[in-house]
Amino acid sequence: MTDTLAIASDRGPVTLSGAGPRLRMERRPGSVTALLDTAARGIPRRTLWVAPSDAEAERNGLDAADHARLTRHLGYDYTPAPVGERHYREYYDDVGVRMLWLALHGLWPDIADTGAPPPDPTAFTRSYQQVNRTVAESIVRQTGPGTPVLVQDYQLATAPWFIRVLRPRQPIGLFLHTPFSTPEELGKLPPSITGAFLDGILAADLVGFQSPRWAANFLDCCESWGHRVHRGAPGSDPIGVVESTCPARPTGSARTTRTTTVSCHPVPADSALLTANARDPAVGAWEREFALDPAIQHIVKVDRIDPSKNVPRGLEAYGIVLERSPALRGRVTMTACLTPSRERIPEYRAHTERIRHLTARLNQRFPGCLDIRLGHDVSRCLAALKSYDVLLVNPVRDGMNLVSQEGPLLNTRHGALVLSRGAGSSDLLGAHAESLHDARDVEATARALHNALTLPFAERERRASRLRAAVAGGDPVRWLAGQLQELEGLL
Repeated sequence: MTDTLAIASDRGPVTLSGAGPRLRMERRPGSVTALLDTAARGIPRRTLWVAPSDAEAERNGLDAADHARLTRHLGYDYTPAPVGERHYREYYDDVGVRMLWLALHGLWPDIADTGAPPPDPTAFTRSYQQVNRTVAESIVRQTGPGTPVLVQDYQLATAPWFIRVLRPRQPIGLFLHTPFSTPEELGKLPPSITGAFLDGILAADLVGFQSPRWAANFLDCCESWGHRVHRGAPGSDPIGVVESTCPARPTGSARTTRTTTVSCHPVPADSALLTANARDPAVGAWEREFALDPAIQHIVKVDRIDPSKNVPRGLEAYGIVLERSPALRGRVTMTACLTPSRERIPEYRAHTERIRHLTARLNQRFPGCLDIRLGHDVSRCLAALKSYDVLLVNPVRDGMNLVSQEGPLLNTRHGALVLSRGAGSSDLLGAHAESLHDARDVEATARALHNALTLPFAERERRASRLRAAVAGGDPVRWLAGQLQELEGLL
């Protein structure tokens, strides 16, 4: 047991600009970053957080005084791992999003042909692996052999392997915030990338998932790749154990045998932080703007603009509801608070244009039925979650989906939840929601929306109460401590 913990993630808690007395720190948005920040401050250990960065202020390095000031500001030790701009772009955009994200979320059927050239497979070795190696080297330099390392998410999936090469007995956990693909979906990647990706993950002692479904997909992929898989009994945790043989060194044919435990640690919404943020006067101002005639029902969607979030099919389903239920026209409105995301990537730009086109078409056919709010405005999103009668959460596939937890925690109107089975949160909330088995089925989504809009108030109130009880008390510190405890228990 050591009094130090190391965390590695794709993004650090702050962005830095300037230097010396002019060094400026700005908190990063994002649910995973906020979750880790709360956990890092709350864990009763000295915590080191390492993340790759191509920002100029971070590439140039922080002097001792800047680093001390940053540590005081955060409450833990954050060390950026500098990487080149081209390496970071290829690591994140070309490999991280256009290969791994699409595969893990099963999005190949949902991506439009943009005419852009496909990503270069050699970027995996040239940039993705280089960034993972840089993060691993930074962690090894700053920790002792017994320091547990908790690596976060698919962008750093091969960092455990690079740490293992440098320090074979380091305790390593990897948590994947994403879902995991089926063998057929992962098999659409070049075999060399699939093999190295799985080898990197299996270098960890403990691999955590949001849902037993994603863990089961991972075990299927390992089995299809020739690794030996031992599955636990249904409903048990750990979910399984994988015996694997992985390369022992970056070069050479020697391989080493490893055992990896596969477990589940579903991410909770941060109840305390969410409640505190919802009291902000800016949230109240947006609430007043969202205030409607009690006779008008309010559908809300709060999401990033990402093919996995399935915004276009949600809009199409809403159009079907209005088309087939004339009595609801003028008595239902929809607000979509959408955060632009990954705008450098051609598939995401095409997806955004599709949303704009559908919005214009809906408002032309049913004037004033739809209000799309683009931009990152946390206050507006929180106000929308407090004000909905129906919350639409219909991802194709999502590791967890915190919006589906945050909505019931904040909502003041006993709102109903439409939730697709593709969200990991449906394990917890599906029994109290209008559940979508297939988020690609627009007709089924329209039926679920109509059912939610026409629920008797007593049933809405009953479901809302159970949803709220299911997500109350979420604590990121307890979530991270659970992974740490399981990792140290294995060793």
